[in-house]
Amino acid sequence: MSTNLESETSFDKANPTDVGVLPTFEDEPALGHSPASRKNKLKSVLKSLVTKDGWLGDYDYGALMVPYIPYLTKKQNKELPFYGVNERLPHLLLFLLGLQHALAMVGGLVTPPLLLAGPAGANLGTVAQLYLVSACLIWCGIGTCIQKTNYYFGTGLTSVTGTSFAFANVALSWLNQAYADSTCYYAEDGITKLPCPDEFGAILGTATITGIFAIGLAFVPPKAIRKAFPPLITGAMLMFIGAALVSSGVNNWAGGSGTTCTSDHTVKCVAGTREEYWGSASFIGLGFSCFAVIVLCELFGSAFMKSASVLFGLIVGMIIAAATGYFDKDTITSTPAGNFLWVHTFKLSLCGQLVLPMIAAWVIIIAETIGNVTASSDVSRLEISGEGFMSRVQGGMLADSIMATIAGLATVPPLTTFSQNSGVIALTRNASRSSGYMCAFVLFLMGIIGKFGAIFCAVPSSVIGGFTTFLFGAVTTSGVRVLAYCKWTRRDRFIATVSIALGMASLCVSQWFIYFFTYTGSNSGKKGLLQAIILIVEEPYLVSALVMIMLNLCIADEFPEEGSSSTEERKREWNGPIPLAGGPFNTSHHATSSSVEREREVEDA
Repeated sequence: MSTNLESETSFDKANPTDVGVLPTFEDEPALGHSPASRKNKLKSVLKSLVTKDGWLGDYDYGALMVPYIPYLTKKQNKELPFYGVNERLPHLLLFLLGLQHALAMVGGLVTPPLLLAGPAGANLGTVAQLYLVSACLIWCGIGTCIQKTNYYFGTGLTSVTGTSFAFANVALSWLNQAYADSTCYYAEDGITKLPCPDEFGAILGTATITGIFAIGLAFVPPKAIRKAFPPLITGAMLMFIGAALVSSGVNNWAGGSGTTCTSDHTVKCVAGTREEYWGSASFIGLGFSCFAVIVLCELFGSAFMKSASVLFGLIVGMIIAAATGYFDKDTITSTPAGNFLWVHTFKLSLCGQLVLPMIAAWVIIIAETIGNVTASSDVSRLEISGEGFMSRVQGGMLADSIMATIAGLATVPPLTTFSQNSGVIALTRNASRSSGYMCAFVLFLMGIIGKFGAIFCAVPSSVIGGFTTFLFGAVTTSGVRVLAYCKWTRRDRFIATVSIALGMASLCVSQWFIYFFTYTGSNSGKKGLLQAIILIVEEPYLVSALVMIMLNLCIADEFPEEGSSSTEERKREWNGPIPLAGGPFNTSHHATSSSVEREREVEDA
């Protein structure tokens, strides 16, 4: 019963008593608010529960599920129907598309808590790590549900929220610094990290306090934010965020990160009931099984498999690990069946050294939200300019900033709108908010089922490293994609050269600035300021962004003479949307292409 948003609806507004079809949300004003109309609406819903159309509709489920095998599987000649933002879906399709959207996101959602609570972060232990994974899934489900509203608080689109990689990067750098200056402690071997819950609580508390800045930033017009943070800046920041995290993924892939076996290669790493040396063929092979399955899903998988390729890679890796003895079954058996927020709490505090890096991370979240909402609006066949679009972006920014700010009070790291939304919408041709609510429910359910979170904590580090390395590579690629929107004038090349050079210096030699300050006094405020400066300089995306912002404001822009075609193109690009973090769109064609052509361009990209 699908209809195109641009075509005439199948619901008969002149005869609202006809319950033979399912009305869309847009048709509800025609029903009025009388008891009779509510009765008819109830009849329509009840009828959908006992009819084939109500459960299955006319959707081609084979196109969604059947994999593509060269020379054996015929390509689909029939185009799948497009479901608009306000369209109701058949019940089975509603469940499948909601589940698909959740599975496409879950790999990225659990990665930051696994890193922050694991040996590479604060090493909080299995119980706290398990709780943090479940809590993040629960909070992401709540945040995703709120984003579906469209009353100046939310995008009104199928926007899924997840834990921000920008904050994960800052937090990991700060925790490493805390262990280095003995704020957190190592074991007697000087390599293994002891649990450091207080500093993790400081990360959550500082994120909550500095989130007030993000809430204020949400009221700034999106056009002003785009001008202050053009693609040159946001692209480089995303690129360095992904590149810096890749090292953590590769360390896990080889056997573990932050443990004794990572630095002392004469000590074996423990995984389940097996012990192997760091970097052994067994560990590399386990991680490669995840990575290879992701590639195979993209080559031969169905639409469902492609959108959830990361999860399929993780599942195959877990099966191989369990069959070969690398899976920790005790973690799952000892985990309670249910979980919820505040079952495990952390001591919240404010850390002065983290204020400036956190503010920079908040800027990334707001800038990402603008691009992601633009991308999702485009593939949802909605306008990407005008008052309605600006209201949608503003609502998304406000919902993101508020939910991310109070996330610390819910004991989870800040959230952001995930960029994979636009890709899943384009792949399935489904933009219905009802499937978004189903996705939020599935994520919430995954969180409260304790055994589900335990699965991610029971898998060996090499399996986690296999799929997280792919995810971090995707973040890096998103940054490169955003940089492609630059005109690359001499001015742009100079700014990029200076900032990327410093960012690469911090990426390749992370401790090059550690001995710059020699202060050894007792002034804690001065020590905190110096540590904050060191953290900014040693964090690739922070130092590059700081230099880029200053140069972008100081160096005059270079515009060709008025009337030239390049001037008009540049103006359109400057004022047009900037899709961030993987939005595969060519903004120069938005004004002239039809919605169908734009969607095909997205799928081709």
